[in-house]
Amino acid sequence: MNADTTNTASADSADRGRILPPPRLERGALGWARANLFGSAYNAVLTVVVGGVAILSLWFGLGWVLFDADWAVISTLGGQMVIGQYNIVAACPSQNCFWRPQASLLMVSFLLGMGWALAGGGLTKRMAIGVAVALAAFALLPYGFDRMGMDVRLLLVANLPALGAGWLIARYTPLGSPRGVMISAVVAFILTLVLLRGIETIAVKLPYIETSVVLLRGIEDVPGLEPVSVIYWGGLMLNLLLAVAGIAISFPIGIALALGRRSNLPVVKLLCVVFIEVFRGVPLITLLFMSQVLVPLAFPENFPVNSLLRAAIVITLFSSAYMAENIRGGLQALHPGQVEAARALGMPGWQTTMLISLPQAIRNVIPAIVGQFIALFKDTSLVYIIGMLDIVEISRAFIQGNTEYISSAKELFIFLALVFWIFTYAMSHVSRRIEEHLGVARR
Repeated sequence: MNADTTNTASADSADRGRILPPPRLERGALGWARANLFGSAYNAVLTVVVGGVAILSLWFGLGWVLFDADWAVISTLGGQMVIGQYNIVAACPSQNCFWRPQASLLMVSFLLGMGWALAGGGLTKRMAIGVAVALAAFALLPYGFDRMGMDVRLLLVANLPALGAGWLIARYTPLGSPRGVMISAVVAFILTLVLLRGIETIAVKLPYIETSVVLLRGIEDVPGLEPVSVIYWGGLMLNLLLAVAGIAISFPIGIALALGRRSNLPVVKLLCVVFIEVFRGVPLITLLFMSQVLVPLAFPENFPVNSLLRAAIVITLFSSAYMAENIRGGLQALHPGQVEAARALGMPGWQTTMLISLPQAIRNVIPAIVGQFIALFKDTSLVYIIGMLDIVEISRAFIQGNTEYISSAKELFIFLALVFWIFTYAMSHVSRRIEEHLGVARR
């Protein structure tokens, strides 16, 4: 009896010393489902109901997408959804302007390659390769050479070597630094605007001279660089240009407005408060309409009117007002002890703000900042109010002008929703990765 008791005790002690695996129902996919989907009777019922609705939605939805929907309208519109009327005869008489947006895409791939080399891999590498491969894949669209020539296809495929060229230059030249990439991005954006707008002859009337002096004489004879009016700019290209310009400019303006609203100077604080409250209190569509109707009244009749520039300014100022409040919220969330510690160390006020308060405030409000960027990108579709044909408006105009495609309107707008979702989801995904890298919400 004593021997059996001793053996049992030794076996129990051996089991206690050995780490046993969890039960089968608590590990793997089965364990996850039990813990998250069937943890209680309420969760089990909710899971069954939601699962049934999801299965039915997928069954009928995929059936409609694959068998009943008519997606021919997408291929018919084709490049108009990307560049609008940029390449029509009225915009580009006796020339082919399609290479200009494609050259801009090459610069984008080049910058993505530089970002890949600077980041060293990870999310930046996957995004760079994914974008370049997707752009190159458009060369394989089943269009005839009358609609997509070999030159267009070769320029699309050239995004792959452009990506590699950007990676090599950033890796083995002094441009492979954050400052170098930023300067390259600014230069690329300016070159994009110059390419899309073209170069036109400039005539200047000098005093005491009867005839105008023509500057840049002969430039109009350069093939492919004839000016293209902004009224022909449209499609997704227009949305992206307005979004990139608005995001890049509204962010520093918003920071300046947030700091000005917290300033101790009464005049500066009052001006910033008035600016923020006015632009936050008026709908964007109203501001766009005012820029189209009221702003030209303040200038002479022969003054050149650029609807694209007015739209970019209004969207940027509108977004900067909301950005200022996001930044100000981040500044107010900081503990005042940090500023007091910086003052105790003898740091001047501007160093305390720029090196201590502002970086932490921006880090804490990254979700709100990216949310504002996403809203700005979606708000670019409102430029239709001033007569500009963005990707949504040009699609709507095509449907109304071609009655045979009215029945395909739902397919077209579902496709547009998918396009906007891809861009906005990419922005939110990058935001989440940045938050994880910076340790947002972690102490």
